[in-house]
Amino acid sequence: MAQVRRRGKNKYTISVYLGRDAQGKRRYHYETFYGTLTQARHRAAELEVQLKRKTGPRNAAMKLSEYLQMWLARIKDTVAERTWDTYSWHVRKLTECAGHLQLYNISAMELQDALGNLQHLSPKSVRGICATLRTALRQAVSWGLLATDPTMGIKTPRVEPKKRKILTKEEHQRLLEATRHFKHGLVIYLLAETGMRLGEVLGLTWQDVSFERKTITISRAADVRHRKLNTEPKNVHSIRTIQINDKMVALLKEHKRKQENAKVTPFNRADDLVFKSDDGRVLKEQSVRRTLKKALKKAGIQDHMRIHDLRHSAGSLLLEAGYSLASVAEFLGHSNTSTTSSIYAHAVRRAGCVSDACAPITDKPADRAQESQ
Repeated sequence: MAQVRRRGKNKYTISVYLGRDAQGKRRYHYETFYGTLTQARHRAAELEVQLKRKTGPRNAAMKLSEYLQMWLARIKDTVAERTWDTYSWHVRKLTECAGHLQLYNISAMELQDALGNLQHLSPKSVRGICATLRTALRQAVSWGLLATDPTMGIKTPRVEPKKRKILTKEEHQRLLEATRHFKHGLVIYLLAETGMRLGEVLGLTWQDVSFERKTITISRAADVRHRKLNTEPKNVHSIRTIQINDKMVALLKEHKRKQENAKVTPFNRADDLVFKSDDGRVLKEQSVRRTLKKALKKAGIQDHMRIHDLRHSAGSLLLEAGYSLASVAEFLGHSNTSTTSSIYAHAVRRAGCVSDACAPITDKPADRAQESQ
């Protein structure tokens, strides 16, 4: 590690240990530096990387594309599969526009110019690519390959916030009523009532549902893209237990009864998924999208809605009901209240289901009509 010693006012000596020579004697590089202590320490870190950097032709000429591939390979087992897929796509785009740059001499200006070739992509995509590049190059600093992070000076495009469709109380109730007409309507019902993420709903097994305690425990999530169960949810705060009302208990019981009465196949297991496709795998996201579209039409709601907008609607309806900020963060599984505040900018108090918080609807028979083909 480089050492910094003060030699006078704004004068410092930087020493970098270089190892031992052929005779076993310690070798040091010394440099006198003029400036503040912070500047001297920064120069010491930079000098140490420069002096200890491998000087072989292969390493000295390492391109950004080569480094990014190495980085991808090393982090593969440390991130979720979906995250790694996103990183891989970002790296492909970075290789196209900036892969030719030399890693060790890379500058913010060079990166900024190279990233200008991504203008054909959406601002959101470019910001994501820049974020991945920043993560990768900060790792290069940690690994001692770079003295500083060259992405610190990069300017990223502004992303206009997406307009979300937020349901009113009346629309919320109409949507819940409409879901009973469709095969996968209960998925939409749970999304709208509990504010759960789609992966959390599709990752539920019957072991997670307690009819006696009237609770749903979220301890994992489904990888919707690859249609398989993950062993862990999005983050540690996503692990939570949600209270459900009598209406939802009745609907889930009826859904379970229909599953048990279905033809016995290798796909029907005691610990099976609450929601599944005919082959026993995680339900397709496309099936949920289709059901949401049909349910919205049935409910007379003309505006387009994404699946995730149901989660935002749940939070917003709780906000309007005056529930506390800390409780809604826990209810939605946010990692902190600042996340909740930035999205909803209100305060909410704890609730079991959105209908309980707003205007409970009259319980209807638990039978759910099968979606017509």
